[in-house]
Amino acid sequence: MKAPLPGDPVRIRAFAPGEAEIFRTFRLEALDAHPEAFGSSPADERALPLEVVAQRLAGGNTFGAFDGGQPIGMAGFFAETGEKRRHKGMVWGVYVQAGWRRRGIAARLIDRVLAHAEPRVEVLHLSVVAENAGARRLYESRGFTAYGLEQHALRLADRYVDELLMVRFLGGEPASNGGPSSNGIPASNALPRAILGGA
Repeated sequence: MKAPLPGDPVRIRAFAPGEAEIFRTFRLEALDAHPEAFGSSPADERALPLEVVAQRLAGGNTFGAFDGGQPIGMAGFFAETGEKRRHKGMVWGVYVQAGWRRRGIAARLIDRVLAHAEPRVEVLHLSVVAENAGARRLYESRGFTAYGLEQHALRLADRYVDELLMVRFLGGEPASNGGPSSNGIPASNALPRAILGGA
């Protein structure tokens, strides 16, 4: 895990249930700023009772980057349920405020999710806007590889958004995996650059 620099005021920790309102306000900021990067809409988020938000935070699976008491970044972990799927988890909701990007905060958030996920699941999935080369490079630097492309994954008012599907095997690559070169997904530098929204 990437350690904070000496004097770095930013701390990574789980959101507490008592911070449900702070979390929702911050989550709405992310959804409003980058609608193409998230599957939920602001209306979806506002429809959730605050008590439900607090219950979800009580699981300790949603992490924030905090400058003092204010969140400036977040990333979540979700573990699937059911006998045949509980070995898998998902990274969701990665966001860092524009003024705090390019300082390694997103990488620290992903590292915190990875540390949290490793004793709980064997496989970790995420999806990222296909055109967001910067976010893809971040996830690749944390051991994720692309394995598929979901076309028209999200529909906005004026366009569709394709999502790149990525995976990290926390116990090492499975023996049957043909490697990143066998899945037909282009390298990061072959994708157009875009503003970091979900990372």
